[in-house]
Amino acid sequence: DDRPTQQEELLIRKLVDNVEQHERIQVLTELKNLIIGSRRCKLAFYHAGILEILNNLLKEYSCLISIDILVEILDCISSFAKVNNKNLLNRLIELGFIEQILSLLTIQIDSNHFYESCLRCLRSFFLSKIFSNPYLTPTPYILLSDDNKHDTITVLSETESYLSNDKYLPVNILLENSQNLDIFPRLLSISKSTQISIIEILCCACVNNERQNQIVETDFIQSIMHLLVENILYHNKINLVRYATRNVIV
Repeated sequence: DDRPTQQEELLIRKLVDNVEQHERIQVLTELKNLIIGSRRCKLAFYHAGILEILNNLLKEYSCLISIDILVEILDCISSFAKVNNKNLLNRLIELGFIEQILSLLTIQIDSNHFYESCLRCLRSFFLSKIFSNPYLTPTPYILLSDDNKHDTITVLSETESYLSNDKYLPVNILLENSQNLDIFPRLLSISKSTQISIIEILCCACVNNERQNQIVETDFIQSIMHLLVENILYHNKINLVRYATRNVIV
């Protein structure tokens, strides 16, 4: 049953009616906890119009740059983006969430947590089973992770449909404006979390030669290879180099 329960309807009303930021944060946290891992809850809230509400809240608090509530909103959006439902995902993209996240990433703010949340949310669109790149290999994540085993990382290419000409494809939104890629370089140095998210997004974006060339032209490869080599040496992962040479990173 995709209809919201009375409790879920009450939660939506509280999110709309409460204007105090701390109260909205509490409601958003409750919403996030309900939808994590629950396809039924996600679809029920979707049919009740929660995406439009989150869109309005994201716009409102982006103008105010209220980090705490923005992180909660982004976490909710990220969870919705992971659902295997084409209509829900298309609605997220129609509402312009990807563009809004990219805009947030351009803000100069002293909060690693904020950038990590933005990138995790953006990554969720690219890792969706509906939109994921079927040509992905786990190699970059193996070399960038702190683990020293290559059998613990799963390939991210579980995809049901991959429509390269789909206007809702996240990679098309990301790369239709070449300036979007200029957002990422300064974020690589923030934390391991931002590094992994960015590499995952870029790997997902390499769906064909044209998209690969767009990324190569930005000189990203040198920075990413530096990170990979640095991590290999730091964690003594020399034993994985031979494994890596059998796979295409980008």
